[in-house]
Amino acid sequence: MKTLWECKYFEPISYGELFTYTTDLYKQNLAPFKDLTYAPKYCVQLKKKAESKEVNKAKCKFIPEHVFFADFECSTDGFHKAFNICYDSENGSVSQSIWGQNCATEFLERLPDKSLIYFHNLSYDINFILRHMTEVKGTPIIKGSRTMQITGLYKGRAIIIKDSYSVINKKLKLFPAMFNLQTGPKEVFPYNYYSSTLLANDNRTGVISEACKFVKDADTFMKNIDSIKGCRIDENHFDLEKYSTFYCKQDVRILREGFVKFRNDLLKEFDLNIYDYVSICSIANKLFENRVYFPNGNLYDLSNKPREFISRCIQGGRCMLSDNIKQKSKKKLIADFDAVSLYPSAIARLYTLEGIPKVLKDEMLSTEYLMRHLFDDDQKEPIGEKFMSGFFVLIKITEI
Repeated sequence: MKTLWECKYFEPISYGELFTYTTDLYKQNLAPFKDLTYAPKYCVQLKKKAESKEVNKAKCKFIPEHVFFADFECSTDGFHKAFNICYDSENGSVSQSIWGQNCATEFLERLPDKSLIYFHNLSYDINFILRHMTEVKGTPIIKGSRTMQITGLYKGRAIIIKDSYSVINKKLKLFPAMFNLQTGPKEVFPYNYYSSTLLANDNRTGVISEACKFVKDADTFMKNIDSIKGCRIDENHFDLEKYSTFYCKQDVRILREGFVKFRNDLLKEFDLNIYDYVSICSIANKLFENRVYFPNGNLYDLSNKPREFISRCIQGGRCMLSDNIKQKSKKKLIADFDAVSLYPSAIARLYTLEGIPKVLKDEMLSTEYLMRHLFDDDQKEPIGEKFMSGFFVLIKITEI
């Protein structure tokens, strides 16, 4: 083990991977179904509008009273270590930075009770915070390798940490064009220069000539040093903290302004508060509930056996090629006829299966029977032999 460690055969496990390990293991060992019968009382629930907002709020662990947007700057050599964090309050009245190896704990110390904090790509930033939290409450919301939400306590103060990338799935550099935001000076940052060795003992002094070796645009880098107040120390030295903080704050501002603008748009158009949801998918689902599911009056939430069986019918996307052969040409242009918006198109054209799912009997399990009794394309109500609105089955492919 020691030799393997010295030869660097071990890779660090992130907190996100640690939380999802048992989930991933479960997905790889799904047991086959022997019996699909279920008790409707415990497995299906009619979709209906919930109680008043006041009752819903009472069910929550806590309602956030303070919202912040934050970002870490970290050394990337060896084990990544945070050396700077910048954060803004929701309206920008608070805009602070913390420098040094203890920046994560100092940040947590400053947070008031019932705080909601957004990071853009929480899966990375959570590694610098989670170890310092007093307690993690409930089950973290994690999809694959992406950490979407973690709720916990720090010295008795309740904290929710969410991933803004799960709501706006775009790189931060695209926010200004998307939301018509001011960008600020061009970012030229020598990330690899900010090494753990250089930053030891919370060092704040950098050598300009050395830092220039780690950037492609040295002229802009030096102009930026001069444009940041107090950043240049002398002819060949600059303030590491002020340079890092300037661009980190710029990223946080862009994140805050873009996210708040998106929130205001959703409030105006759909009366949905983005702070109440984890991802853009959960927001879309709530919109469907309000405008489709609840008004229908005959749609159900599923759990246990019916949900598990039907969920196995969901498969990932497929990339199809002509003649199943990879296409490559240096002389000709290849047209990509990949269709877009397939899900919205299908939802608009087709219907949602209504009612409670019924287990098919053995005599029904044939292609001939299922297709003979399946609804026609435009059929909405059962008529004669056409009484089956849809079905989910496990098939055996005998020939291709």
